[in-house]
Amino acid sequence: MAKPGGSAVKKRFVVLGLAGAVSAFFAAAVMARPVGEVRFTIQNGGSSDLRAFSLSRPTSDAWGTDRLAGRSISPGQETQIVIQPSLGGCLYDMKASFVSGGDARLFAVDVCRLNGAEIILTD
Repeated sequence: MAKPGGSAVKKRFVVLGLAGAVSAFFAAAVMARPVGEVRFTIQNGGSSDLRAFSLSRPTSDAWGTDRLAGRSISPGQETQIVIQPSLGGCLYDMKASFVSGGDARLFAVDVCRLNGAEIILTD
């Protein structure tokens, strides 16, 4: 039988310490996971045409390019958005602008979890 403070107790702490380090490593790897193409659908749930949809990093002061590329989406219609998040960059802010002058904004969205999802936007 091992004495308190003996080698069996020290080994247990070493194993627990190693398990904690491995868990922290895998948690960091998940946060910085490389992701290929992400596809999700946006639906115009508003009462006027959706005229622009932009994405930006939460750290950016400017919105990205219009993902609708000049097209408008009528109420009840939808379109697919395709993006390729970079390594460690799954968080995006989203802005949908409507012809009525209203807009919908979503902040710090994990787009890596949106693959195949549908987002309904209203003005």
